[in-house]
Amino acid sequence: MVNIMKDYVLRNKKGLLLVVLGLLVTGIIEFSNYVQTKKIYKNISYDILESSEMKVVTDEEKLINFFNLNQAKINFYADAFRIDREVLSNLIKENYLALDILNTENSDKVLIDYLFTLETEQKNLFNYNVVNNEPTKDYMVSLIKYYSNIYSDIDFKIASAIAEIESGYSSKYMLKCNNIFGGLASGKLIKYRTIEYGILKYIKLLNDGYFAKGLSTVEKIGRKYNPMMTANGKTANPYWVKNVSNAMNHYDNVTEINNIEELMALQ
Repeated sequence: MVNIMKDYVLRNKKGLLLVVLGLLVTGIIEFSNYVQTKKIYKNISYDILESSEMKVVTDEEKLINFFNLNQAKINFYADAFRIDREVLSNLIKENYLALDILNTENSDKVLIDYLFTLETEQKNLFNYNVVNNEPTKDYMVSLIKYYSNIYSDIDFKIASAIAEIESGYSSKYMLKCNNIFGGLASGKLIKYRTIEYGILKYIKLLNDGYFAKGLSTVEKIGRKYNPMMTANGKTANPYWVKNVSNAMNHYDNVTEINNIEELMALQ
């Protein structure tokens, strides 16, 4: 039997050698694949571990991100109120904790309220000279649209219609004062430093003095905004009510302004 096996091996030595080599190669390939698989799983486990670790974001990083996202907005309001852009940016950085501006969803309102506060506390920061850039009607209506989204109780169509009836968005005398709604002080038309500021004051007036007090229809607003005396007492001027109500139809399809960049592109 042993001799038979020897004879078989001698006769088939070459074939057996090839089989052995084949088995060795296959083993090497499988081992290599095993090693690579281990490395892949190891890397995956490290990635999962790293991603599962919550990275703590500092206030400084949040502030940098806030300015990256909102610098155009800050510049817009700085120009509207006529305060130096860099001065306003530095004040926000100094007071961001008190303003809680990093955690708000309505940064416009925070900035506006802060600027109105600065006007009363640090008047010297502002330039009060009137600037007029001959704004178009589309731009003025877009300002009303944008501000009405900030003061969400405002009816945009009513606000736009009142301005149309009062100024037509074209009265040179009124536009020279950046006043589109006929606001008076001591019997004279109020002068606002920019059209952006003047329209903001108009929307704030409607919000605080009318809509926030439940005066949210043309008739109710008219009793205070454009009243007349009758035998039954004070009422809204019916001619004014009719004109404003009709003008509201002109603002059914005004394009939504989604961000400050879109608004600034219309300047």
